[in-house]
Amino acid sequence: MATPARRPSAQPQPLTVDFEALSYISRLVEAFQAFDSDNDGLVTAPELRGLLASLGLNKSEAEARDMLACADGDRDGLLSVEEFLDVMNAGELGLGALGALLQAAVPALESFAGGPDGVLGADELARVLGLMGTASAEDCAEIVACMDGDGDGTITVEEFKLMADLL
Repeated sequence: MATPARRPSAQPQPLTVDFEALSYISRLVEAFQAFDSDNDGLVTAPELRGLLASLGLNKSEAEARDMLACADGDRDGLLSVEEFLDVMNAGELGLGALGALLQAAVPALESFAGGPDGVLGADELARVLGLMGTASAEDCAEIVACMDGDGDGTITVEEFKLMADLL
């Protein structure tokens, strides 16, 4: 009886991702978090005004209130990070497929990195996404670089998960 031929390992296909767009969204999320003074995932109109100013968009208090009112989908008087990204047209950047890929990787990353507080570098991300046959080592290095707010070459699983959910 002949043994079945082994299939060669699937080579990860290069991602077709606009890494500048991913980096832009990551910077918006970092700015949002910096102005979310109580870390509840929501900003008020005054916080939104400061946030926009930090991005070079100087708005009056009334303009910030109007922006918040227009974007406040649940009408709670506060702006969530998702609502903020909508205001900044981040959804139009076409990263939804990347979000689905990243979401699929979260469970493996949590166990690989020791839970949601675990730290990931490009090598760890490449091992997981490479096993899934979905991303090259270069792509993984670029993904980590885009999400690495403090420049140490690593991200936490929680940061990764947040970006996956937002894309």
